[in-house]
Amino acid sequence: MLSRDCRRFREDFTPGTQEPHRESCPACDAYASAIERAAAAPKLPLPDSLRGQLRGVLPFVRHDEPRMPVPQVPLPAELKSRLRAIPREKRQKPPAWVRSSRWAVAASYFLTVVMLQTVGDPVALGQRATSTLVRRWDQAWTEVRQERLPRIESEIAERYGAAVSSLETSLTELRSDVYEMSSKQADRFSRLIRRNS
Repeated sequence: MLSRDCRRFREDFTPGTQEPHRESCPACDAYASAIERAAAAPKLPLPDSLRGQLRGVLPFVRHDEPRMPVPQVPLPAELKSRLRAIPREKRQKPPAWVRSSRWAVAASYFLTVVMLQTVGDPVALGQRATSTLVRRWDQAWTEVRQERLPRIESEIAERYGAAVSSLETSLTELRSDVYEMSSKQADRFSRLIRRNS
């Protein structure tokens, strides 16, 4: 994790400048050296085919732009101080009751006590809700059992009786048709036998 001085140095670093923090911190010296090497690296031109493909994907890529975000000109001192002041104004420590676990436990206990006093005992509330639900279920079931089930049973009995009677009439008609056809066939067979004998 970087210290505050290291973060400031890396935020303000411009290649080619010498600062005292760079001499005292080997990690920041290595960072500054890497940035300076990257800024001084020769910029090789890209082949035209690769440049065309990159423009299709990233239209802002050009071969003459630096590869790393190195500032071209240092920021003016007034602007730099104003930009540094922005995060400091917004970074405020959270209140003590948020940072301390004791406060969180006390707040949850306080909310529990207040809720119990305003709403009541949760066990009694649950029992009351359960008894109300059971009572409504019993009312609905007795209504279904006493009113709707007999009506449904009578409708089913009527439909069953109608289906049975229509089936019986169809069977009697079929029997009579079969009897007529069989008697006609018997007459034909008997005539045919008489002729042949």
